[in-house]
Amino acid sequence: MNLREIITDAIKYPISDTRKFLIFCVLIILMSLSTILPSYGVKNDTLTIILSLVTLIVSFIVLGYSVDVIKAGVDGDDTLPDFDYVKQFVIGIKAMILEIIYFIIPAVIVIIVASASGLFTSLTKIVYSSIDAINNGASNATAIMATIPQSTMNTFTNALTITLIAAIILFIIFSLISFTGLVRFARTGSGTEGLRFRKILNDMSNVGFVKIIVTLIVVYIIALVLTFIIGLIGLIPYIGVFISIFIGVPFVVLFLYRATGLLFADA
Repeated sequence: MNLREIITDAIKYPISDTRKFLIFCVLIILMSLSTILPSYGVKNDTLTIILSLVTLIVSFIVLGYSVDVIKAGVDGDDTLPDFDYVKQFVIGIKAMILEIIYFIIPAVIVIIVASASGLFTSLTKIVYSSIDAINNGASNATAIMATIPQSTMNTFTNALTITLIAAIILFIIFSLISFTGLVRFARTGSGTEGLRFRKILNDMSNVGFVKIIVTLIVVYIIALVLTFIIGLIGLIPYIGVFISIFIGVPFVVLFLYRATGLLFADA
């Protein structure tokens, strides 16, 4: 499918089955109650614990259902998936574990880069120098900065630049791999398949790296615009928050995951 077809389909998809869409909306509301009710002054320790537990459970169900939405897109199924809460709860847990793994890998690499470049060492020296300066009577930032050796500041600046560049590059790379891994997981139901880097790269190659990047950029720009509109609706007193969460958030979630599934349909 080309970009226009993906966007058009993904926009129509959430409301292709009103009943299932409304059920998904209810799930999103349940998932959000732990943050919505306190904003209206409803505060109770027992209720907070219960709502937090509900949020956790429903979050996994929503994620699992979203994975099924991806699978529907990959398989060319035009209807919203049926709800199977237990199955989707388990899928949601697996998907979360997969996402955590894909977060840990670049995080570890960034920490190694930061350590090797001297970021932590120079930062420690800056902190100790600042503490000594304060103890010796330095009363403002300028005086404190003057006590830090220029070589230490140079090392810190260079190390921070290197670390940030590495973090940005790794974030982009692993975000793309994570998307594709989640699609493989949705397609096969196997968490192991979601971690097979060689097959993931083959899938990305089959779709086209440029197509993936361009499509995701356009999809997320549209999602940001929709989110901005939802935010404006949320400003309406009392009912705005519920309208935006009950309709807007579920629509954006389904739109994003549907577009992702359609993007990799030819992988």
